[in-house]
Amino acid sequence: MDIKTQQQYAETFHGLHKKEGDPLVLFNAWDVATAKVIAKTSAAVATSSGAVASAFGYADGENIPFDMVTGLVSRMTAAVSIPVSVDLEAGYGDSLEAVAASVTMILRAGAIGINIEDGLSVGKRQLLSPEEHAAKIKVVRSTAEKFGIRLFINARTDPFLLKFGSPYECLDEAVRRAEMYADAGADGIFVPGLTDLALIEKLVQITPLPVNIMVTQGIPEISDLARVGVRRVSLGPWPMMAAMRVIGQAAAEVAASKRYGSFLLPNA
Repeated sequence: MDIKTQQQYAETFHGLHKKEGDPLVLFNAWDVATAKVIAKTSAAVATSSGAVASAFGYADGENIPFDMVTGLVSRMTAAVSIPVSVDLEAGYGDSLEAVAASVTMILRAGAIGINIEDGLSVGKRQLLSPEEHAAKIKVVRSTAEKFGIRLFINARTDPFLLKFGSPYECLDEAVRRAEMYADAGADGIFVPGLTDLALIEKLVQITPLPVNIMVTQGIPEISDLARVGVRRVSLGPWPMMAAMRVIGQAAAEVAASKRYGSFLLPNA
C-alpha cells in the first residue's frame, strides 16, 4: 500500500467515529478470507487479537509471534480496499522502545488504527498504571507522526473486565484513565466488560473521547448504544466463535449422516 492511500484510509477511519447516532460497527476478522467477506458490506475491518491468536493455534495475550501478526495484517491490507485496524494488545513490548518498534511494523503492514490495552502487563492480566499506559500512547502517537499517518489510537481500559471494584468504582477509574489517555494522544476509549446502559451513557457524557463498547452477553442492542452516544461497537471474538460452532455442528452432521448435505451448493 502506498503512503497516500494509507493516509486517506486513516482519515476515513477517523470520520467513521464522528457520526452521532450511527456508531461504527466492527464485525471483527481473524484471517484474510474473513476480512474480504466483511469488506463487502462494511466500512472498515478490525482484527480481534483473541480470534487471530486462536486461528494460529495460540492463546490470547501476546502469545502469538508478532511476525505472524504483521504478516497477516500485510496480507489483509493488500486484500481489501477499506481501512484496517489492528488489535495490538498491550503493544507487544513492555518497554517504550519495543512498543515503538511494534507500531512501526504495524504501520509498515498498512494498518491505520490500533487498539492498545492497559490490562496486560508482563504477560499477566493486571491493570498497568495509567501513567505507564499514557506513556505508551505518547510513544505510539509520536511514532505514527514520524511515519506520516494519523493513526487512530483506541485506548482500551480494563477496570470492568478485571473487576477493579464496584461498577461505579470501575466507571470512575475508566473515566480517570480516559482523561489521561486523551491527554497522551488517544483518539478513542474502549471499555470491554461494561454492559450496563446507564453506566455506558454516563461514560459517554463525561469522557473526552469517543466510546467503544465490546459486544458480550448482556450488552444492550446497537440501537440503544447508538441512542446514548456510543460511537463504536466491536463484536470481538464472537464472530469467530459463532463460525467455529457452525463448522463443528456441520462436521458432526456429516460424520453422523455420511451425506454431504449443502456443501456442494454453488458458491454464492
